[in-house]
Parts: sequence; C-alpha cells; structure tokens
Amino acid sequence: MATFQVQVTGLTGITISSSGTSPTEAQLTQFLTDGAKEVLNSLPRSRQEMFTTSNELNTSSTNLTLLGSEVFSVTRDDGTINQPCRKVPAKLNGRIRDSGDMMAATATDPAYYISNNILSVVPEPSNSNNAHVQTLAYPTVAYSDSVVAKFPDDGEYLIPLYASVKSLQNAIETIRALSNTQFDSAVTSNTAEDIELASSHLNAGGSYLNEIVSMEKQQAKLQADYEKGLAQLVR
Repeated sequence: MATFQVQVTGLTGITISSSGTSPTEAQLTQFLTDGAKEVLNSLPRSRQEMFTTSNELNTSSTNLTLLGSEVFSVTRDDGTINQPCRKVPAKLNGRIRDSGDMMAATATDPAYYISNNILSVVPEPSNSNNAHVQTLAYPTVAYSDSVVAKFPDDGEYLIPLYASVKSLQNAIETIRALSNTQFDSAVTSNTAEDIELASSHLNAGGSYLNEIVSMEKQQAKLQADYEKGLAQLVR
C-alpha cells in the first residue's frame, strides 16, 4: 500500500521532502495527525468506543498518564464487581480521600480525578482490587505510514484527503508570498525606470497568481470530497 506521502502527492501534485518544500515531511506528518484526530472526534461515541484501549491500574501501577487521550470510562473492582468511578475535580481530591467527608470515595462508590494529565483512582487500586481506564488515544500518523492502528478502516482514506487540503493551503501561502515579492520588485524597478525588469517581475508575479488559482480550485474539490466522506462515515 502506498505511503500517505505518496497518496498526498498523488492528490495534490505537490513535491514533499524533508526540507525546502511547502509543506515539508514534518509538516505533512502534523497534517495527517490532525486529520486522524478530527475524524475520530467526528465519530459517534458508540463507534469511538470500538477503538479505545483498556488500561489496568494495580499495586505496581496506581495511576495513568493520559498523554492527550480521552477518558471513556473508569471502573474499580470492589471484590465482587467492577464499580463505575465518579469523576471529581482535582481540587477536591483531599475530600474523597477523607473517610469522614460526605464526598469520600469507597470500595462501592470509587472516584477518580485528573491532575497534570495524570489520572488517579480512589481508593487506590491494588492487585486484588484493580481499576480499568478505557481511553481513546489519538494516533500520530507519520508521512511514511500507510496504515493507522485502532482506526476505522472505512475512514482511513479521509486522513490523506484532510492532509492534502492542508498541504495545498501551505503551498498556496508560500506561492502567494513569492508573488507579492515579485510585485514589490516590479514597483521598485518601475520607480527606478527599469521598465524591462519591472515587466519581468510582473510576469513572474502573474504566473504565481495563476498557479494559486489552479491550486485553490483543486483545494476546494478535495475539501468537498473530504466533507462528503466524513458525513457518510458519521451518519
């Protein structure tokens, strides 16, 4: 299967390399990653759950660093069943740890909070009373990848489509800057009464503008294809 870079180049005609291009490979990786996140966020919650990961907390691992993942559910084993944990603000973690407080977390009414991107469960999980945190992780999609793990197969094609739209926008901004430079140079040359040089700059600037118009039409088509595909995926 073709890499996402090859797919984007095929959709846009843009040359992409490690440096000196708009976009670069690093920028393309960011566009692909952003696209994957947008597609996942657009899915109904019931379908998002199909791509979640279960993380166990126990004696050796009592909390979970989220790293940007979305929390779907948190449960803790009370010795008989897995009890759902209620979420409380981090600033109230002292109260849920105080057995005399009305907000106290118990084996049958556990709680969790998130502080500095770390999720903690109260009472603290152990090997005999472990906890499970269901999370949805947003994948990092590299330009050299060709598939994305834990992602809907019927939505994967939307990632390079999204990245193609962003890549064209990146290229358009670069070309527009080049065009403006040519027109500025034309004004300078004309002021200096170098008509021939001014005309050359004007022609170059005009060529850049024509390229921008063509890219914008292509971008609009790809944007429409992306939006149509996303609507079909989430309905």
